[in-house]
Amino acid sequence: MANRDEGAAFPRDVKGRPEALVTGATGFLGGRLAAALVARGYRVRALSRRTSGLDALERLGVEVFRGDLADVPSLVRAASGVPLVFHAAGRVSDWGPREEFLRANAEGTRNVVAACQEAGVGRLVHLSSLTVLGLPRDGRVVSEETPTASPAGGDHYTESKLAGERSVREAHGRRGLSTTVVRPGAIWGPGDPNVVPRIVRLLRRGAMPLVGGGRNLLGLSHVENLVLGLVLAAEAPAAAGQLYHVTDGEEITAREALDAIADALGVGRPRTSLPRWAVLGAAAIVEAAAGALRLERPPPVTRYGVRFVSCHARYDLGKARRELGYEPVVSFRQGVSRLFG
Repeated sequence: MANRDEGAAFPRDVKGRPEALVTGATGFLGGRLAAALVARGYRVRALSRRTSGLDALERLGVEVFRGDLADVPSLVRAASGVPLVFHAAGRVSDWGPREEFLRANAEGTRNVVAACQEAGVGRLVHLSSLTVLGLPRDGRVVSEETPTASPAGGDHYTESKLAGERSVREAHGRRGLSTTVVRPGAIWGPGDPNVVPRIVRLLRRGAMPLVGGGRNLLGLSHVENLVLGLVLAAEAPAAAGQLYHVTDGEEITAREALDAIADALGVGRPRTSLPRWAVLGAAAIVEAAAGALRLERPPPVTRYGVRFVSCHARYDLGKARRELGYEPVVSFRQGVSRLFG
């Protein structure tokens, strides 16, 4: 990200050398966030469980602290003396044991909050998810005022993200800690390990169906747009105690998205349309088989994945625009071109 026109997306108006800790900095989003912060003039710390694969961070001049979300003392050491923490670590998947999701996204977030309070951190910016609002199917306009929803059965990811978000919001104003929550949609872009690669595999095999005709609107967040939203949320005084939706701000249907990716790959566009109930039923059978075989890798289709690709909602960016000055810098077409051009 440091090689693109940072001036437009990240105006260099920060005085001095502010310092920030990024959890999850070795991951898809966290790595891009760390690079953007360095380019913006920050001294950056990173929390990592890894002892290898840290070359990119070290080349940026990022100070790496060994630690784990389950180890509060290690979190306190990493956060000590830092006024700002971005919590971007967690388990992102549509498959896996419930206890692993809760350990990473719920308990891990509570530990980050506790460490921030003990270390005297002033601001915590937490990465949540729009899935905490449920996955509407009626095209409603969804804003920050929309109540959260109870997760569907078996949706351990949403359950754990909702618990983590609640911990962060409840901590605002306690022991000197100010918190801000950012909710993205499906995060995609260069280096995406989850969303686009699975779609690409299915398209290349000619096995990607349209669920219910593909007329539903998707909630997407290009990684560069999300990084911008996170930085703005950290720097805006008005963001203290608030939550914001950060998406690409476009109404893109599932059919339009799949067609654009298929065209970029040079493969046939999906033409088979299946009713949602049938795909959900097939996903349940596939999940049951994968569970019986104790597969660690996600099966090719899951109930959560079906619910996501058939979600139909309009996510309101009005609050982020008014209070943060947020405007997406990468459109859907630009993002696809950068991935496959």
